[in-house]
Amino acid sequence: MKDISVLIVVDVENALATNDLSSNVYLIDNNKNSGSSYEGNDELVTACSNGQLISWSVVGVVAENQVEINNFTGNMINDKICLPQKTPSQGRTYWQGRVNDTDVGAKVQYSVELLMDGKHTMSFDPFLFIVKQSQ
Repeated sequence: MKDISVLIVVDVENALATNDLSSNVYLIDNNKNSGSSYEGNDELVTACSNGQLISWSVVGVVAENQVEINNFTGNMINDKICLPQKTPSQGRTYWQGRVNDTDVGAKVQYSVELLMDGKHTMSFDPFLFIVKQSQ
């Protein structure tokens, strides 16, 4: 079972100028062949299985813009389906959590809160989709 990486790309300048993160955030993951969908927008559906490790990282479209993941909330957290923790790495911080849900077919929404330019927070709401473990 491979680890899943979710990349969040943010147009920080436009999100702050319009006070609209949802239209200025783009998500992709490395699990499309296993059923992930809606890549390239704010409502990515990441297909995952019980026990699978998911890592989230964020970058700005413009490298000079500061953006980082500040927090996760929503059903994924409340129901303890996946509890991402901040994980420092060489020069870059990402969040990582292990899926703990055997309810195949469940679609679970969660919120990602981003901190932009060190003082502005906004959030968006993608999904996890629990699938049967591949052999």
